[in-house]
Amino acid sequence: MKRLVSILTIFSMICGAVGFSACNTNDSKLNIEQPTQSASNDEIYPAQNLNSTEDSDNVNGKRFSLTLEGFVEKYNNIQNSLGNDEKLSVGGWKKNGEAVNDNNGVKIQYYYYDDKDINYTATVEVESQKLLNIGCGTTTSKFMAQEDNAENGNQTIKKAAIMAEAACQFPSGSEEFLQNIFYRITTESSDSIWYQGFVFSLSTKEDKNDSKNNVLLFRVFPIKDELKEEWNLSEYGSN
Repeated sequence: MKRLVSILTIFSMICGAVGFSACNTNDSKLNIEQPTQSASNDEIYPAQNLNSTEDSDNVNGKRFSLTLEGFVEKYNNIQNSLGNDEKLSVGGWKKNGEAVNDNNGVKIQYYYYDDKDINYTATVEVESQKLLNIGCGTTTSKFMAQEDNAENGNQTIKKAAIMAEAACQFPSGSEEFLQNIFYRITTESSDSIWYQGFVFSLSTKEDKNDSKNNVLLFRVFPIKDELKEEWNLSEYGSN
């Protein structure tokens, strides 16, 4: 577990909210079989809460309207509504290194959170204290470990969906739909999908010493509309 935390901590520094394009430079695409009972709902939900994002001077041009504390509250509310005991605590978030400036000079701080076999990551604007990006990750061995838990991959994607619903403030009950978005980026040629102003992405990082410790990081973050074309992002539901 300590090794997983170490890998994810280093990786989250590389793949912060301001490093989207750089994140994919050296990534290798995973070939993941469909997790058991993975969502297949293609219904397009109504627009998310219009107050879920704000304009920003950061390189993505947008940020979430939530602080880490606000995200934790919404995440836990969703878990309560689903009858799940798995909750996050504000005190569980730890700073990952010192604050740094993005390419636009906006000061940002990386955070991580250990939760059993999942590690959550976040990037926060120092001045506003608002979230820039939020992610959850695990190792390929944990994701694919059929011998230990045939639902490992599915459970990871479920947590990513709850994370996205909370941060993006999508309608209650949209977890299955969001699972489908995250599932698609594990199987299709593109490792990022744009939907309603948000980028849903899967980044991978190879561990040269042991491939079982290769890292998967599911993330979601808002961007200004112009970047959708600049980054050549495919739109969910467009095909």
